[in-house]
Amino acid sequence: MIPQVDSHYCANCLENMPSSEARLKKNRCSSCFDCPSCFHTLSTRATLAQPRPAPEAGGGDAKVENKQPKKMYYLSCFNCRWTSRDVGIPDQPVASGGWPERSAPHAARVSQLLEHYRAVAQQEKQDKLERERKKFAIRGKYITLTDKTGLTGAVARSIAGLGDAGAGAALAGFAPAVPKEDVEGLPEDAFTKEVNLKQITSMPQRLASPEWQPVSVSRLHPLAKLLSVKRSQRCRACDHNLTKPEYNPGSIKFKIELLAYYHVPEVKIISCEMIKPGAKSTLLLKLANPTGHEMALQLLPAAPPPPPPHGETEAATEDKDDSIEKSLDKSLKLDKEPRWPHVEPPAILTRVTPPAVTLTLAPRDDAAEYDDDARHEPSHIILWRKSNKLALRLELTTDPAAVEGSPARTALTVEYSYRNTVPQSITASQNRDHTLYTTVYLDLGTVGSAGL
Repeated sequence: MIPQVDSHYCANCLENMPSSEARLKKNRCSSCFDCPSCFHTLSTRATLAQPRPAPEAGGGDAKVENKQPKKMYYLSCFNCRWTSRDVGIPDQPVASGGWPERSAPHAARVSQLLEHYRAVAQQEKQDKLERERKKFAIRGKYITLTDKTGLTGAVARSIAGLGDAGAGAALAGFAPAVPKEDVEGLPEDAFTKEVNLKQITSMPQRLASPEWQPVSVSRLHPLAKLLSVKRSQRCRACDHNLTKPEYNPGSIKFKIELLAYYHVPEVKIISCEMIKPGAKSTLLLKLANPTGHEMALQLLPAAPPPPPPHGETEAATEDKDDSIEKSLDKSLKLDKEPRWPHVEPPAILTRVTPPAVTLTLAPRDDAAEYDDDARHEPSHIILWRKSNKLALRLELTTDPAAVEGSPARTALTVEYSYRNTVPQSITASQNRDHTLYTTVYLDLGTVGSAGL
């Protein structure tokens, strides 16, 4: 699977923003903050501010105007009881936004360094293009120079002797750092003064604000909350969307959910007896239905899918001229001929004898996961049933020519019913129930060793 970032959002206020806007905001939310002391999410608290009396001009008694108390807001942490009032941040008249932002003390120097190194990278790029240009004999006029070589306007000005005004100005106006010979020494009481650990910030608190790195607790300021990302997953083989979240961050549904984990029955090994060459053993399997509807299941002898015919082209080249609606309808149609990748199956030394019965698995029920009671059945095949799971007893036969210590592997084909839950177009077939097959390879350890 190939993960891709769709968009950014705030996990607290669920504000959604594109990647370009998140890059400008430095991947932080402008209205949500974290506690600088314990890093929990800060909450907005309201309080009533009493009006202050206005003094009279003649120096008499203060006169209190008839005003209603004004509602003000401040930030508070419910975990460590830290508030924005502890560091002198004034209360705000609005609940969201409007909090004062501190400017980094070295912001101008950092931006100057960025401009300088950006100009250096541009100059190196121009020099590289200049060296590549000298390898070819350029003929014609200067007007057609960019048409023949595809050079940019900045490189064309450099070739003509005009130079690049932006890069040259950035390189010329850069002031290099000058080392200081006189360094301020430590105060006299640096080693004798008693240290109060409650007033000194810890290392995680300092690294949470790399621009300021406060030393004392009284200099801590709220931290803008980092944004989260919504990621979609694509298949590496067919480039199809496996999971794609909704654009609304408050929705937990997925537009497309074609992961096999949610549709193919789950097969797990419970235990297996010791496997000996030419002998029979017993294998216990557990089958589970991950879907929300009843599933009919049958075990068949292993039959690997045939390799694709020679000269077969990809589906993308065949449907190149099709519209988006036709290609989507074709991708959702399950009755088409599957294109299996040719995978060399492992050597099978142990054969399983599947039962000639059709098993029925109940739909998945999340509430039944807390029920520990399993229903035992009087059958030599089915051991027990529990909600959407059942345990099977299968018989294994090992090849007499198997060598002890060699890998013991077996394979079987699972035939199961599948109900298509993806919405289809009106012209598509209304048959939603399909019969699908999958080949399962089981690794049982080695021949002659103790069972699982």
